[in-house]
Amino acid sequence: MFSTFKLGPNIFWGSLLKRSFGNSLTVFNSNPSNKSNDLLKQPLMIYLHWPYCKSKCTYCNFNKYINPRPDHERMKKTLISEINHYVQKYDMKGRIIHSVYFGGGTPSLALPSTFKAVLNTIAKEFTLPSNVEITMEGNPTSTETKKLQEFHAIGINRLSLGLQSLNDSELKRLGRDHTSREAIDALKESQKIFGENVTFDLIFGREGQTVEDWKAELMHQIIFLYMNLQSRKEHRKFKKPSPDHMANLYDTTLEITKRYGFQQYEVSNFQRNEKYSRHNYGYWSGLDYLGIGPGAHGRLTDSETGMRFRTIRRLYPEEWMSQCEETGEGQYEQMNLEDVKKELVLFGLRTKIGIPRARFRKYSSNQELEKNRTVRYDNNEWMLNDFREEVQDGGLRPTDKGLAVIDEIVPRIIY
Repeated sequence: MFSTFKLGPNIFWGSLLKRSFGNSLTVFNSNPSNKSNDLLKQPLMIYLHWPYCKSKCTYCNFNKYINPRPDHERMKKTLISEINHYVQKYDMKGRIIHSVYFGGGTPSLALPSTFKAVLNTIAKEFTLPSNVEITMEGNPTSTETKKLQEFHAIGINRLSLGLQSLNDSELKRLGRDHTSREAIDALKESQKIFGENVTFDLIFGREGQTVEDWKAELMHQIIFLYMNLQSRKEHRKFKKPSPDHMANLYDTTLEITKRYGFQQYEVSNFQRNEKYSRHNYGYWSGLDYLGIGPGAHGRLTDSETGMRFRTIRRLYPEEWMSQCEETGEGQYEQMNLEDVKKELVLFGLRTKIGIPRARFRKYSSNQELEKNRTVRYDNNEWMLNDFREEVQDGGLRPTDKGLAVIDEIVPRIIY
């Protein structure tokens, strides 16, 4: 049985705003006693980008390139050299790793030996806990499925599969290079290898898709597969469903996920049994993350000044590898305090937990989130256990109705 579920972002909020929702944000206070800073310590996340794909999908606008014969050895050396460069430049030696994520592109097209060398470097330079979450994205083609056991053997313990649909005609229209049969076989094999730590993506809002079509497909996935769901904006010019129709699809998703025991913990994510994505939650909760690879972004804290800054890599793999070979890294830019606060609001309000006061103080030079409104929040059904200590001093969080239109609310707060 799988315990993670994911719905996609940013498609339908405009229509939902027209509905009468009342208050959309709640300032919550919790028991101020037994405060602890243990959960406020900041470990480091690492994102690694593998930019190559077999083909281009019609909906995808990620940084990816078609290259059937990439230089695996050069990619491996450059990924490792960039990690080593940042360890030395920013005094990261021994820092505790929160999570590692291999994204793309299609990382499952890489050689397992490449990622093994990268993970060995991370283990050498950082503190890598035995239970750390290490995720890899992959496609459910028969060729890539055969390699899953090798990836698991080198330490990858969570898999995110790009299914998008189980309808062969829809897969062809979306530009996918696998069949529905291969998708089902890949899911079964993934379950044997990774257990509960498997997620997959599905797209809703496809042209001509009705609410009943989506309801039937969604119920089939939850009941039979217990997997991860994601909707994305299609990059190709298909006919867009109306905002109201997309809102109805979203409402249907909330209804069915709740019926089968999934808890919504972010505007686009659902989980069971505390099997949420720790890596993604790190982005939303303000953790530092090291971005490695072409086009990868990072957010780090200077150990001497305490100031945060972003790192930005060159997009094209050849240019990125050449720059790393010459200088060791990509570009970077300083973040001012207003940037930091806007980021905390932008990402924090996407989650059910919202923005704890303690977190806001930590990253904003001890500024207060708010001082006057003190609405007590006593219902903790939405709370993930890992964050109960962090919210002891309360904070600002969206209501269920506010979460549905959060893309309309946030710009009014930060701009």
